[in-house]
Amino acid sequence: MDSADTPGAEGPPEEALKPIGCSHYKRKSKFVTPCCKKVYTCRFCHDEKEDHTVNRKEVTELICTLCEMRQPVQAECQNCGIRFGKYTCLECNLFDDEDKNQFHCSGCGICRIGGADKFFHCEKCNMCLPVQLKNGHKCVENVSRSNCPVCLEDIHTSRIPCHIPMCGHLLHRTCFNQLLKAGHYACPICQTSLMDMSQLWTYLDNEIAHTPMPPQYNTYMVQILCKDCHKESTVKFHVIGCKCIHCGSYNTCRIKGPFKPSGRSKPSSSNQAASPDDDQSSSNSQES
Repeated sequence: MDSADTPGAEGPPEEALKPIGCSHYKRKSKFVTPCCKKVYTCRFCHDEKEDHTVNRKEVTELICTLCEMRQPVQAECQNCGIRFGKYTCLECNLFDDEDKNQFHCSGCGICRIGGADKFFHCEKCNMCLPVQLKNGHKCVENVSRSNCPVCLEDIHTSRIPCHIPMCGHLLHRTCFNQLLKAGHYACPICQTSLMDMSQLWTYLDNEIAHTPMPPQYNTYMVQILCKDCHKESTVKFHVIGCKCIHCGSYNTCRIKGPFKPSGRSKPSSSNQAASPDDDQSSSNSQES
């Protein structure tokens, strides 16, 4: 039997429906920007060429790329009937022909990608977070309404995924990876360790055990503040690092000393004095 084709549906020819757009979005419309009255495919195209930014929610006019008709913002062209994007959000004036599992978050006030079933909006953090963090994340009020502490670009509207460290301060994942590559393992905002550092702490324990201080310094003490548990302690001074006696972290800073035990006043009750012969407390601070 000879093969046969089913009849095509009514509408423009298929070649006319090929994805149209820019490097940022595939869509069949262009914006008339309210700020400078110029025509751009998307806000990113505008912001890359102009000395100001555009708020896409303020856009009121667009142009169909198929029939070139200028018209109010809407989902379909009022002249040729083409849909401007398979995903359409008239609240954000967003049109996109690529499937990115887009969804509009009313709490964030913007569209996000990745699937609404995989994220939840935390009211205190005021942003969308992965569902696996729903009952196990540290809330930081309005945490995304700030700039990345590394690149200083806005986080809330960024298209770059964010890394969420244990302290809760957000930074772009690319910036996080750059920090680790450069040897920086502490949060740029609060200086808390960005990841599990237990292997490094064990390594430093071994280094200190095999690197005794010269006799004239081996009785010196220092008072330190731990940047991970935020507690103070008094420990033996060592040039490699000072270890917190509360949580075992070397992410510490020196707040007093070095001094000899006999040459200082009695420590306050909030500080735990360590025995000079206690190997657990003989350590030294990591300067971040």
